[in-house]
This record gives sequence, C-alpha cells and structure tokens, in this order.
Amino acid sequence: MIVALGSLQREAAGIIRAGDYVPVDAPEDFIAYRPTSDKFPAVVLSGTGSDRAARATSWAIEEFAPEAIVSFGYCSAAKEYERSGDIVIAARLINLPGTPFEWSIVENTDSLGPDRTLLLAARTAVEVSGLDYHHGTIVTVSKITTTAGTKRWLGEVINATAVDTASHGVAAVADAAGVPWGVVTTILDDRDLNAPAIVDRLGSGPNERGLSAYIKHVSNTPQDLPALIRLGRSAATATASLTTFMAAFMEAHSAITKVEQITESE
Repeated sequence: MIVALGSLQREAAGIIRAGDYVPVDAPEDFIAYRPTSDKFPAVVLSGTGSDRAARATSWAIEEFAPEAIVSFGYCSAAKEYERSGDIVIAARLINLPGTPFEWSIVENTDSLGPDRTLLLAARTAVEVSGLDYHHGTIVTVSKITTTAGTKRWLGEVINATAVDTASHGVAAVADAAGVPWGVVTTILDDRDLNAPAIVDRLGSGPNERGLSAYIKHVSNTPQDLPALIRLGRSAATATASLTTFMAAFMEAHSAITKVEQITESE
C-alpha cells in the first residue's frame, strides 16, 4: 500500500471523490482514509506545518505499514514561468527553519533525495497525463511565503523550484523509518502574487476554514478580495491537477514495480 500524505481537505477532495475509501480513526485532528482497492493510495491529512506532517507520517507508518509514502499538496512558485496547477516533482528537498531573516545563515539544510522508483513513476504520470510540470528543488520553510519578494529570493538565491511548509517533515520521518518516499506538489500561487495574511494557516488542522472567517477578513481589508478570488480559482485548478496526477501515478507505479520484479527474478 502507498500512503499519500497531504495537509488540507481541499487538496485531497478530488482524490477522495475519484476513489473508493472508508474513513479511519486518526489521532489529534488528523483525517485518514483507507482504500478498498490497491488501485488507490491511503490518504492521510495532517493539517499545516512540518511538525504536524512529521507526526502524521509516524502514525501513518504504524497504521498502514506502507511500501512507500508520497507527500502531496499545494506549494508556492519560486520561478517566474510557473503557473497555478503546474505539478512540481521534487528532485531534492531542503529544509529552511526559522524566519526569513535567518535563512541566509542556515548551515545545515538537511538535504534529502527521493526514491528512484517513485521519482520515475511521477515523471511517467505527468508525461502520460499531459500535465505541465517542473522537476527541481522544493524548499520547506517554517513560515508560509505570502510575499512575492520572499518567493523570488528563494528562487534566485536558493535555486528553489517551489516552496511548501510540510514535505520535508514527511520525508525526514519516512527516511529515518526506511520507507521509500517521494514528493509531488502543485502550484497554488504564482511567484509574483502577494497573498493575503489570512491564507497563513500554519499549525492549524486539515478541515476547511469557514466562509465567515473570509467574510470578516474582507470586511476589514476589502483590498484583499481580488487576491482571494484569484487564489480560490487557483485552488480549484491545483486540486484538479493533483487528482489527475494521483490516478496516473498509481498506474505508473504499479507497472514499473511489476517490471522491476520481473527483472530481479531473471
């Protein structure tokens, strides 16, 4: 079984609808689903932040004993040419703890590399499904990058392809447990978009934030309404990309694994 580990309900909504799942009791306020067929991955949603992702990964390994873990979800673009809904496949992961003021002096970024078979399956999935994609370094930060300047700095100075707040936490725990892992994200916000502060949900659970919270925010800061509308549309595009990718990935991984098994037995 493969476990797909994400952060928010909205990220996984299409994957859950497209599969056949039963809910699983999970600790804290995590959300988990067990598939009724190996054609679908188990899905675990941790909420936002690397610490939450790490705890959810530890639980998922104990609960499902997976053959592999795929971290998935939204990310921010760090390059000018990336657009909402583009898939980003991690070639490397870098961790940048602390505040943006500390990033330039971080000496140990704990760089990690994904499993070769999962990487090949991900590349095959985007090629077969026709999704626009990028392959490069994903940087995990401890604070959501809401400003265009921060995203641009990470792309230019760190050479990040994309930025998130969870994938390194997943990978570090899986790596320590000897479980193969991969990371695939989809662009939510373009590099040059300054996102409203309300999108910063770091440390919160996977459930959707109520509409009343956004109404209250817009009533106080009406200038944020265009950006929120743009992000809402981008989220729909990004979720659709993740849904398409996951179906193609599961097929590709099954086919590649069978070929590898036949090759090893010869």
